Amino acid sequence: RHSTVRGARAPMDYYEELGLSRSATDIDINKAYRKLSLKYHPDKDDSPDAAVIFARVAEAYDVLSTSALKATFDVLGEHGLKHGAPDGRGGTKGGHYAFEVSPVSVFEKFHGTENPYSALIDVTNAFEKLGRTGSAAAPDGDNGRQRTFDVAVSLEEMHSGCVKRVSHVRKTQSVVGGAVTEETRVLTLKIPPGCEHGRRFVFENEGNSRPGVNPGPVVYVAQATKHATFHRRGDDLVFVARRSLIDGLCGTTVSLTGIDGKQLSIPVEEIVDAGSCKVVSGEGMARRAENGGGRGDLLVVFDLVFPKTLSPLQREMMRAAFFFPGKNPSKEAQKAATAFLLAANDGVKGWSTGGK
Repeated sequence: RHSTVRGARAPMDYYEELGLSRSATDIDINKAYRKLSLKYHPDKDDSPDAAVIFARVAEAYDVLSTSALKATFDVLGEHGLKHGAPDGRGGTKGGHYAFEVSPVSVFEKFHGTENPYSALIDVTNAFEKLGRTGSAAAPDGDNGRQRTFDVAVSLEEMHSGCVKRVSHVRKTQSVVGGAVTEETRVLTLKIPPGCEHGRRFVFENEGNSRPGVNPGPVVYVAQATKHATFHRRGDDLVFVARRSLIDGLCGTTVSLTGIDGKQLSIPVEEIVDAGSCKVVSGEGMARRAENGGGRGDLLVVFDLVFPKTLSPLQREMMRAAFFFPGKNPSKEAQKAATAFLLAANDGVKGWSTGGK
């Protein structure tokens, strides 16, 4: 099923990625992810195709192992899960999922270790060392295993770019059957502005070394840390604005600090419902220079909080407000509404301040 890697923009069927039907149980999902994640782990198969498959099965597991995400995907598919569905008013509703963790971190959380092959590799190398004692070394030109590590990068660092110094321990055996020495290697990662989550930084010939085998590459994978305010969707940032029902109906102002530290004040004058999205152009993530530069957009998604209870009088007042004539009210209706609003907004005895 995974013999051919599909294009990066091809839609994903998460069940298909794991080789499952839609009737799959949680046990089936766990078994399928365990099998495929071990098969395509970068320390077992370092081919480009395997890296793509490893990431796709991690995303599939992330969605199908989370009940709310799985339910949304079952109804709306990948596009609806990530981008929302039409709300019937020209906008979108729901969605906005993004796979924001490293495939290696999904693997580590599931298996309890970043690389379950490490113990097996150590035993294999020990047997190889014993078998080669007093014999010829391996043929020249063989390459050692790739070693893969995550490096945590904040969303702010991915936006503006930064320099990170990382270290790993390289093991070296100079003579067949000889002692193994360890050396701490310090490497510099140049995180470009607009860096993508999952971007790979490859350092050739930095891996472990033994006679007749060239050191393999060391790969660091940029893993975006969870942000308290935003989550990323490509070059865009998604902010969930939790507001009361009255704000959704009557308008509000959304105030927040942007990813670049700038204070934003976003007026909302139109009626919004739960899941509605307001686009603020140019306030998203920096866009890579090779992708045209500039910035993505800020997507403000509204989460409306309904009142839990209403008294009978409150219900009648709301009903009356909705049925008040929007155009050309009679003089009597206008007079009654004006008197009501004057009483509600009275600075001493009024009740419409909402506790402000």
